[in-house]
This record gives sequence, C-alpha cells and structure tokens, in this order.
Amino acid sequence: MSAKSGQARPEDAGPPPAAVVPDAARSSPPSAWRRHGEQVPRFAHGSRVPGWDDAADLTKPPAVIPDPASTPVPDRLRESVTMAMAKYPDRRSAAIPALHAAQEEHGWCSPEAIEQVACVMQLTPAYLSSVATFYDMFANAPKPRHDVFVCTNISCSLRGADDFHGAMIAAAAQDPDVTVRAFECLGACDIAPMASVDGEYVGPLETADADQIVADLREGRPVLAGKQLRFRKCVDPGVAEPERAGAEHEPERAGVEQPGTSAVKILFHRIDEPGLNTLEVYEHRGGYDSLRKALKMSREDVLAQIMDSGLRGRGGAGFQMGKKASFLPEGEMAKYLVCNADESEPGAFKDRELMQKTPHTLIEGIAIASWAAEISTAFIYIRGEYSYQADILEAAIAEAYESGYIGQGILGSEHSFSLVLHRGAGAYICGEETGLLDSLEGKRGNPRLKPPFPALEGLYDGPTLINNVETLSTVPHIMRMGGAEYAKIGTETSTGTKLVSVSGDVRRPGNYEIELGAPAREIIYGLAGGPHEGREVKFWFPGGSSAPVLTGNDLDIAYDFDTLAKAGSMLGSGSVIVVDDSHSVLGVAMKLAKFYAHESCGKCVPCREGTNWTVKMLQRIESGEATPMDLDIMASVQEEIIGNCLCVLGDSMAMPVGSMIKKFRGELEAEIEAARERSGAGSLQDVVAVGVADEHAGPAG
Repeated sequence: MSAKSGQARPEDAGPPPAAVVPDAARSSPPSAWRRHGEQVPRFAHGSRVPGWDDAADLTKPPAVIPDPASTPVPDRLRESVTMAMAKYPDRRSAAIPALHAAQEEHGWCSPEAIEQVACVMQLTPAYLSSVATFYDMFANAPKPRHDVFVCTNISCSLRGADDFHGAMIAAAAQDPDVTVRAFECLGACDIAPMASVDGEYVGPLETADADQIVADLREGRPVLAGKQLRFRKCVDPGVAEPERAGAEHEPERAGVEQPGTSAVKILFHRIDEPGLNTLEVYEHRGGYDSLRKALKMSREDVLAQIMDSGLRGRGGAGFQMGKKASFLPEGEMAKYLVCNADESEPGAFKDRELMQKTPHTLIEGIAIASWAAEISTAFIYIRGEYSYQADILEAAIAEAYESGYIGQGILGSEHSFSLVLHRGAGAYICGEETGLLDSLEGKRGNPRLKPPFPALEGLYDGPTLINNVETLSTVPHIMRMGGAEYAKIGTETSTGTKLVSVSGDVRRPGNYEIELGAPAREIIYGLAGGPHEGREVKFWFPGGSSAPVLTGNDLDIAYDFDTLAKAGSMLGSGSVIVVDDSHSVLGVAMKLAKFYAHESCGKCVPCREGTNWTVKMLQRIESGEATPMDLDIMASVQEEIIGNCLCVLGDSMAMPVGSMIKKFRGELEAEIEAARERSGAGSLQDVVAVGVADEHAGPAG
C-alpha cells in the first residue's frame, strides 16, 4: 500500500474540530492548500477534490477529446506518452506514467499539460483530471522546484519527526524554491526520522539538518550525502559473510546458517555484496539457475514444489501462494501476474531493501511463477515514492530482457512472458489488491466489490495472480532447495524464514531475517536492541499499524501466523513497531486514526465516516469534552466497522484502535480526567455515571 501527505501540524496543535477542510477552502485556489507543512485536503464526502457531491452542471458542453490538429504537444512528452501506451494491453493503463511525464515536462499537472496528454492518449481531459486529483504525488497547482516530504507517521513521530518537521518549515520559510510537506509513511522507518528530498531518502535526521538541507539544495550539492538511504547497509547481524578469498563470487547456497545467529539466511544471504543488483554478480551467485530448473519441469511439478513449501503470502493476508495460484483457471486465455510492490503500511520497509539490493531475485521469482500458472503478462506495481528502487528495477528488467530471461521463448523454452514496471503516484489504498488493479488500469485506485475475486476476474477482467515482493522473491530459493526441504524451516503451519521490519523505540531499527516461530523478545531485544536505557516496551504492533497491539507482557510468544492470531493480533506484513513507556496511548491512537481517515478513498460509508468519526472522538478526549462513556461508544463503533467495509482499510484502523481501548482503558480514562481539568470542564465526579444507551448523559444536579 503507498504514503500520502499527513498531518499539517505537530500533534499537540491538533486539527480543526471538524477534521475536514472548511467550506471556505472549497472556493480557495489549490495553491492555498499547499503552503509549507499543510496536508493534501480531504472533504466531508471523502474525496481529495471538491465538488464530487455537487449536482452536475448540465449547461457545460460535453467532454471531448482534444483535436490533434489544434493541440500542440512537446516532442519529448509525446514520445514518453506513446512509449508508455505501447507497454499495456489497454492504453488507459498509461495514464499514471503519462501524468508523471507531463509533470516532469511542465512542473505540475496543469490544464495545458493534461490536455496535451489527453490528445496523445485520445482520452478526455476530464478523465485524466479525475485520475490526477486522486494521487498525492501529482501537483494540481504550480509548485516550487524542490520538494521536501517529511514523514510524520508513527515510527518517525516516535523518534522526533514532528520537531524536525517544524524545523524544516522554519528553515525553508524564506526560500521560494523549496516546499515542505508532511507525508505519511515513506517506507524508510529504519532511518527515522527521515525525509524525501526531491526523491532522495535521507535520515536519521536532527533539527540541525534542516538548515543543511536547504543549503545543499541552494548550492546544487547532494543532500546530506552522509545520511542517504542508498548507502545504508543491512543491520541484520547474520548478513555479513566471513571474509575469505573468492567469497564474493561463491554460488549462493540454499539456506545458510550464519555465524553468531541461529536464524537461517535465505533472502538476506550476503545481501550487501557489491553489485548484487546487477546481472553479472547475480549470475555468479547462481542466479536464474532456479528458473532453468523450473523450465525443465512441468508446470504442475513447479506448482507442486510451491505447494509443498507451505509458503504463505508475506504481504499481509498470509494465504498460501500455491493454493492461490491453483485457483486460476487452466487453459489458453489472457492471464496476468501482478507483483504488489506498493509497500506503504506504516512500519513496512522490507520489500524496499529487496528491490534495491537484489532485484533479479524478484524477477526470477516472477518468471518461475508465471511459468507455473501459465501466465504470459506480468507487472510490478511499485509505489511512486520508491523512485531510486524503481530505477534499479528498470535497469534489472532491461538486463533480463537482453539476456533472454524475459521475452519470447525464454532460455529456449516454450514459455514466453513480458514484464512491465508500473510506478504508482502516492495512494495508500492502492496497496489493497483490487484498488491496485484499478490503478494499474489507469483509474482512481478505488477497491472493487468481491466476489468476483482477482483469481477469476482481475486485471482487464482476466484471471490474475497477485503476490508481494517478498513472497515472489522466495520462489527461486524454494526451487533450489525443494519445497519439502524449505518446509522444514519454521513451524508446521508457518514455514520458512520471514523478513521483519523493526522500527519505533528500539536501538537498532532495520530489517531482520528470522525463522518463523522465533520468540518476539528475541526480535525486539535480541536483534533490534530493545528500547533505550531506562525505558520498557509499553506496547507493540506485530504486523504493521493495522495489527491489534500487544503489550510488554506478550514478548515471549512465538512470532508466527497462528500464534499471533491466537494472541488476538496478526503477523500481517511482518512490521514490528515498538512503543516505549515514554509515549501516550492517546497520541499514538490519534496519529494512527488520522492516517487512515486521510487515506480512506471515501467509497464506502463505514470506512469514510467511521475513520473520521474516530478522529473526532479522540479529539474530544484531547479537548476535555469526553467522558468514559466516549470510550464505550468508540469501542462499539470499531466493532461495527470491522468486516463491514468494501476493503480492509477501515478494519486496519478499527482493529488497533479497538485493542488500545481494551488494553489501556485506565490510561485513557486518566487522559480524559486530566484534559477535563485543563479545559475547565470539571471533574468526572461531577458527571452522571451512565451507560452507552443513556441519551441523557450530562453534569449531575
């Protein structure tokens, strides 16, 4: 899923009580919404743009396609759009790549730019405007030359992001060429607090770095060269290979137990080897041998190996990949494989490291899966913010095409398949599989009603296999080891290793490869170092921000799919966010609820209204208006959201917020009491004790 712009102010300031853009903003120019630090607006009806709940103006002329004879288009833009359209079965799928090209040409998605793209694509400008206004990376008003996006989501906020955001706004206040925006999770929680400066990820940041960023931009220097993410090594202590002659070109072994750690390293085995992102080094390590092996087997035998491995999806749902692939109908028809690389769950950043450091592993996994499922067309949908990783993938795909690993009759076999990298444009909802499919088809990323499920009716209405980066990257290792051998690692129902992203209040945030079933304490304390001295784990999210929280008393449970489910949470994306005892539950709940309220596409009522309503209830606690009855109401509303939304975005807020109310009710009641005293609303002793159903709650006497 992808990050969007987040809270406009530090958490203690709080948004307006209505939690939506005031009515006056409807008539304001878009540029007024994008001042330093301000968030992309959301309106009461849930859309990112005004007017969607207004009646249609029937006096306006019908939308028409611009006439090529009277619409001049810059040659470079025309070439970019034409090349993009050639990659897809349906030209509409090129809408987002074309808008990226238009913004690069014009500086923003101006009416002129959109009309030019519409002319080349033979679509109406209205259609492209509806797409451009959905995604946060497209500017709908003139903007400064440089963009500084400061992540203010949970993991970064826990480590001081709000203070840095304020410092960055002050540093850039007098520079007309720099704009500063608060963004939601950018997928780099391991360097929190962090920012994206013209696409370059930098961190961990201190307030003093704000002035240096502005100075570097003015002088045209690389921004904070010593803090750029692209140079960061993997923090997993088991990754480094002992130094010995020839080790850099040793063929990769399947399942290597590293010295100093009990975890078997499969995906992270020598992940930091120089040049591993290139075909030459990857082949020296035995790269694409698994594909050669698979192509000599029948499709059924390859699928059987994946089934025997017990590999469960590593993106969140945990459904077995082999079973999912078996649901696709057999026979000759247009079938598709889509790799979900829109990693935007707050706290998740493991796929980013895989794509950046070993992209050919992902490509090989896609090739094997496409053979097993009889698929000839594949796509990688990568979040737009991962521009550096996308560039690396583009280069790797080109190498694979040139060497015959992608294309017609790959490696002399009967299998042919194409692979296209599709860059998103900033929309968390596109991490939901059907929202991703709509986005890939060139539409607004709205989730679809299920059934039908993608395996039967997905991309372009054809059967579609969707898996995430880590899942597909595991496939070559399964083929090398054998499915039964891979299944010996981990537990009976949670086989193999798992990449775990650990962030928040720990000493060594980063990605770690663990054997499923390892104790959570070993991950949080043994690998990530635990909280800083004098602090204890207060609560933690086992599977990203959407997972119900567990407390410090739950650290000795096994980290696997079934055990976490029995404990009332979930493994999810494998993103552990640790919150120590220096932070309030209310602050974290507010940050989380605002994120999901902003990211809701607005299509279904339980999510659109439930997320915004939860924000308002939490604001009541902050302002001193709440009573303990508010907690009962809020908990009941979370229960009504769960299972009643078009997709799981509403559930993703309701599950953790509901768990916080349940596990930390005493603290929240104390927050209510303290806020009432600060606001002069009076002690809770002056409030009538009532139940949820009582409509006459109020002051006693």
